[in-house]
Amino acid sequence: MNVLVLSLFILGGVGFLCGVLLAIASRVFAVKIDPRIEALGNILPGGNCGGCGYPSCHAYAQNMVESGAEPNRCVMGADLVDKISKILGKKVAAAERKVAAIKCYGGGSAAISFNYGGIPSCRAASLYGGGDRRCRYSCLGFGDCVDACPFGALSRVGRDAPVVNHDKCTGCGKCAAVCPKNVIVLVPRSARTHIACNSREKGKIVRQICEVGCISCNRCIKACPEKALSMQDGRVYIDYEKCTSCGLCIEECPRKIIKDINPHEEGSRAINQ
Repeated sequence: MNVLVLSLFILGGVGFLCGVLLAIASRVFAVKIDPRIEALGNILPGGNCGGCGYPSCHAYAQNMVESGAEPNRCVMGADLVDKISKILGKKVAAAERKVAAIKCYGGGSAAISFNYGGIPSCRAASLYGGGDRRCRYSCLGFGDCVDACPFGALSRVGRDAPVVNHDKCTGCGKCAAVCPKNVIVLVPRSARTHIACNSREKGKIVRQICEVGCISCNRCIKACPEKALSMQDGRVYIDYEKCTSCGLCIEECPRKIIKDINPHEEGSRAINQ
């Protein structure tokens, strides 16, 4: 009996001593966390979309405080940047928010080369000779991008090209990353004029495989008074720093694949008319 009691006292004493040592160690070796990290974490959206270049909102908050990461990387807009500025105690200029834009207007209008009966996934379909569209640059329309968007900003009907809701889009780029045809790009939130064709084929071929594809006629390029449009590698590109949204290229395009992707934004008279 005495041995049992003694054993209990010894075990209890050892446990108490270990507890004291752990308490002391937790104070001595405690990692001090800057309170600004928690404050930033509380105001960041928590979507962990990766648009800032970091894997999570917490990682971004930590790098802003500890490594000097740019405080305007979050895609949620100027209001959030103002709050971040107050926490960090320095003035931060808001970077222009970006949104996704679809470089394919054809979608369901593109001719079919064969009947695809496999997994309803763009990535899976692209493994079969690049997909069932005769246009090898076309949106395949299975909605991998729609499923990848954590904010529900993309939607689609049938196998038509997806539609982007600018009010929901944060510009995180996840949709663009999963698209095997690279038909999704990020453009400035204020951008209005957009080339909705991804093809690099010559006009004669485009006419045979798509009802609305760009035929590289260059009429839009010639119509632009700001020289904001150019032909590069068989595609028309827009320099958004030069573009004034005058709308002349939209009016001039015979295939109507130059679109006003932000009709609610204030812009020029030509687009609004």
